[in-house]
Amino acid sequence: MSDYIIYEQPVAENVRNFLKCEYLNEKLNSSLLQDNIWSIKSSIITLLEMSDFSQRINLKIEFLKELEKSNLLIKKLYNDEMLDISKYDKFKTEIEKCLLELEDLDGNPSKKILDNDFLMQIKSKLHIPAGDNFFDMPSYLNFLSSKKNFIVENINRWSQPFSPFFQSSKLILSIKRRSSKFEPFKSNNSFFEKKLENDQKFDLVRIRLENNTNIYPDISVNRQNINAVFKTSYGDSRLSKPVIEDVRFELSLSILV
Repeated sequence: MSDYIIYEQPVAENVRNFLKCEYLNEKLNSSLLQDNIWSIKSSIITLLEMSDFSQRINLKIEFLKELEKSNLLIKKLYNDEMLDISKYDKFKTEIEKCLLELEDLDGNPSKKILDNDFLMQIKSKLHIPAGDNFFDMPSYLNFLSSKKNFIVENINRWSQPFSPFFQSSKLILSIKRRSSKFEPFKSNNSFFEKKLENDQKFDLVRIRLENNTNIYPDISVNRQNINAVFKTSYGDSRLSKPVIEDVRFELSLSILV
């Protein structure tokens, strides 16, 4: 377990989408590492989530635009001596690779899933409590009981069209997270406010806290300020309330180009 927890708050809608894409990719990969029926069920549900998500917005266009900006960002980081030449070259190569993969992406990436009767049957049951049970769908149990390599091959094949999105989100967010260092701050009791300069541009707020406290930040951003209310959870219902103490933490604001 890490000594720190990093809480992130996207400022721009496209960064919110990149974080969602990263989240779904990590959830899918983590589920596939486990060797039991319930984790495989989780991976299929995640795959269906990604299918729905990719149909609501034009991810291809969003990623293409942001990767071009990432090229400018790594150049700035290199000029500011925040990247050495080897890391700069590595990022540049990865950006070019992601751009090519996105350009080659043709049509609807969800087509393999939408055309699959087996997956669509599962999806049709998910809005019903316990709808994806095995007595209503014996074919589901049969699939989940197959050999692990057969299951993984199929899930990888179904998820392959989303790979350019997964790789691009990972790369873009990696560069953003490197674009600014963490700086120490302290709240006034539960409240923290940072006034922004007129020319200060960023699209991702990150707060790092020690992982030995039952405290988390509720982050909000507007044109003038970054605000955070530090709260604690208590009781069986996990109700939250502001803390009554100063909280030491670290803050990072990703650079926007």
